Amino acid sequence: MEPSKLKDHVFKKGKFTTPLNTIMTPLNDDESWSHGRLPEYLWIGLVLKKYGRSVGLEKIYKIIVILHELVPALFAPRMSDVLSLEYPIQASFYEQVLSIISKDTIAPLTLLLTQSKYPVFAEFFCVPTFDIKLRQDVLLETMQSLMDHQTHEATDIRFVVLFFELMSGRLKILKKEGDLLLEYPTLEHANEKMRMIRPMIRSMEMMSLHFETISEDYIAHFWKGISQMTDCSLYTMHFINEDRDISGYLEELHEIFAYLSRLLTSVTPLDEKMNVIFSITTYSYKRFKEASDHNLFNSISGRGCVRVMIENYIMIKYLLKKESEHQNIWREYQFYGLGLYKLVLARHRECKNINPTSHFDEDYIEALVNEFVLEESVDMDTRYFDQQNIRLKAEAVNEKDLFGLYYDYDSSFEHGLWGAIRESSLVKCNNPAHKYHCVPDIDDHNNLKSVLPDCIMIMRKTLELLNELYGLPSPTYEEVTKFNV
Repeated sequence: MEPSKLKDHVFKKGKFTTPLNTIMTPLNDDESWSHGRLPEYLWIGLVLKKYGRSVGLEKIYKIIVILHELVPALFAPRMSDVLSLEYPIQASFYEQVLSIISKDTIAPLTLLLTQSKYPVFAEFFCVPTFDIKLRQDVLLETMQSLMDHQTHEATDIRFVVLFFELMSGRLKILKKEGDLLLEYPTLEHANEKMRMIRPMIRSMEMMSLHFETISEDYIAHFWKGISQMTDCSLYTMHFINEDRDISGYLEELHEIFAYLSRLLTSVTPLDEKMNVIFSITTYSYKRFKEASDHNLFNSISGRGCVRVMIENYIMIKYLLKKESEHQNIWREYQFYGLGLYKLVLARHRECKNINPTSHFDEDYIEALVNEFVLEESVDMDTRYFDQQNIRLKAEAVNEKDLFGLYYDYDSSFEHGLWGAIRESSLVKCNNPAHKYHCVPDIDDHNNLKSVLPDCIMIMRKTLELLNELYGLPSPTYEEVTKFNV
């Protein structure tokens, strides 16, 4: 299935709703293929695995005909329904099944359907000589090919389920669709016609969910048993660790920021605009240098560096754009930030349970808040600066893509949102019995892709802006702006 484009989503009240979810309610776990339906139909997958698709479908057809004749009221070949049948019917069914397939075909299920809980099934299908490890391997290999509901193997099973629905008389379809269904088992999956038949089968099979009673107990029993049977099988993501030498680049950056510092202190030391711009860009430089000094480019912290460099760059462009609309936007920007510091300071003073070793130093922060004016004259505005969030600021200065492609992504790491947690702090388990879950990466098996190229890209944009405003020393500026890794 092709991923839907952003423009195809419905945007309302800050939420993008997928085209699919606008026309149907998302399935819950028990209705989903991998969690709720695969456990019920795994026996079909075992038959197909044992005999192959062509022979396997023929044998399964004979089995479901027998099941329908024994229990006409049954509408789906769910394992839980079969296990619920009275002893004589179960025994008769299993006896006839064993005339069609060998006992070891679905014997792996006896690891879950044990004598204590499902005695009739175990009586007919238990093979004591069938090694436990081999039974586990057969189950896991079969599940691995079926977890994705759109695989050919999963679609074969869904065809069987759909065919049984039609056989039971509960589901009615058009003759044209029926003719296509009858062709399905005779065609190879490579046949071009199957590109049309497979989606039809998957969509029609899902219609049965509206009529079925889900066996929550059986599903819970299945997943508890299968998940405890085997260990996690972890695989990790390894990106190239950043080891490129950028010492020369950082030295040239230092020359530029040293030049800007001299320009401010020696030419116009009281220029608030210049002071704010140079201070913001120096902060970006220091964050970049920290990432380099401490080798953070492949780390979570490295993404914080990219995020703040982008925000600083957008903020400078925004301040420049809005300068003419304010009496002194540069001073407003400073006092906005000091006001937020004052707010934390006030809370700190009023908090009764203060950690004396906290990284928040009350005396130092108080000195900063009162540095140029008494704090009683500093208001505390908890809204966005200029009442525009960073997204709106980015749009205002034509940096919508920089915000949407990078800032939003890296913000997930700063806010501890699940996407960032999943990418940075979890390792994938490749065990279908564990539903391909993830486990905490406490030993740093994974690393993240280096942010160095993005740091350089944003620094280049920042320097280009500074050069337009003040002119930077030519040879050094040309070197840093053409630097690439």
